[in-house]
Amino acid sequence: MYRKIILATVTSVFLLLSAVVSADPVSVVFTCELKEGHTKEEAMAVNAKWLKWARATGGTDEITSSYVSTVIGDLGGFMWVDNYPDLATWGKIADGDSGLDAEFDAIETCTGNRMYRGEQTVPAK
Repeated sequence: MYRKIILATVTSVFLLLSAVVSADPVSVVFTCELKEGHTKEEAMAVNAKWLKWARATGGTDEITSSYVSTVIGDLGGFMWVDNYPDLATWGKIADGDSGLDAEFDAIETCTGNRMYRGEQTVPAK
């Protein structure tokens, strides 16, 4: 549910900006914790369903999603890092409903998110 609320809230703003940065890839990072008694494998299984839906909805296999955990430092939580080829593709996903909110909510709690825009460096000549 948290994912849906956050995505819906920022969709309008980012769709207005899509013409400016539409060709640049974007990443959405969610900060989460597993609920007691649940495993990374359970979270990844639900996320695999979401990724299948996202790729079909976005019309591209360029959408990726990673479970990112700490190697050194605070080991308490994890992040979902969702990568999109452009803001327009992300907008298609943000406007949709995967029907998986209850499954995500049963296993994890996500308390924050951020969107990043990447700009690729061109190698020097």
